[in-house]
Amino acid sequence: MRGVAVNPPAAPCTLRLMSLFDATAVTPPLPCSRCSERVAATSLFCPACGQSMTRPVPAAAPVEPEEIPVESDAPNELSSTDPLHRATGWLRRSLNLGRKPEGERPENPAGEAGVDHPTEAMSLFDIEEAERSDSNPPRKAASPVRFLLKFDSGLTFTVGETPGIIGVKPLPEEPEEGRQRLFLDDETDTVAPEHLEFGVKRGVFWVKDLKTVAGTVVEEPGSPALQCIPYDVYPLVRGSQVRMGNVAFTLH
Repeated sequence: MRGVAVNPPAAPCTLRLMSLFDATAVTPPLPCSRCSERVAATSLFCPACGQSMTRPVPAAAPVEPEEIPVESDAPNELSSTDPLHRATGWLRRSLNLGRKPEGERPENPAGEAGVDHPTEAMSLFDIEEAERSDSNPPRKAASPVRFLLKFDSGLTFTVGETPGIIGVKPLPEEPEEGRQRLFLDDETDTVAPEHLEFGVKRGVFWVKDLKTVAGTVVEEPGSPALQCIPYDVYPLVRGSQVRMGNVAFTLH
């Protein structure tokens, strides 16, 4: 009889199923990848920050504080490597973003003569003021305007901007403030006591008839004679002739 191989009996299995609670006994807590908190192996999320323990996100690299460059006392925009810094330099000066000297600069001492100092930033207001002062040099005081009234009889009067009245009325005992009177001798009795009022406005001589019987006639060079309407103002140019009755004078 042929022998039959008989397998030896299998050894009893020593493995056994472990519960989730039993896994904590053999698996130590793991650190959270975000906050480094120790998390139990049975937890799916970190109780401190909520980080997932099954798909952890790698910790972010530490952010180093950014160093802010300190501007020097005399910034040089031409030497800057940033094109935006150079392109907006004029805009910062126009908006008064540049630093201005807190006090007035003292006069250069004898030892610093000929030293080239850097140009300081100016605001838009300072630039306009500088241009206005350069374009408008101080003007000399204008000399007062003078006119010469030369009568046909040879009598002459020099008048300025103070208004006055021409007539045959004698001068008042007390002088009138702000008004002058020119007294004439008229043998024909055609000039009224207060015949003509005159004055100067913006450098132009003018006359006004005071509603006289003989009237007033003005004649400018190259123009026909004009009868004056009482109390109307007539500006005249030099060389004009004014006739009051039988008395006339030329404006020079």
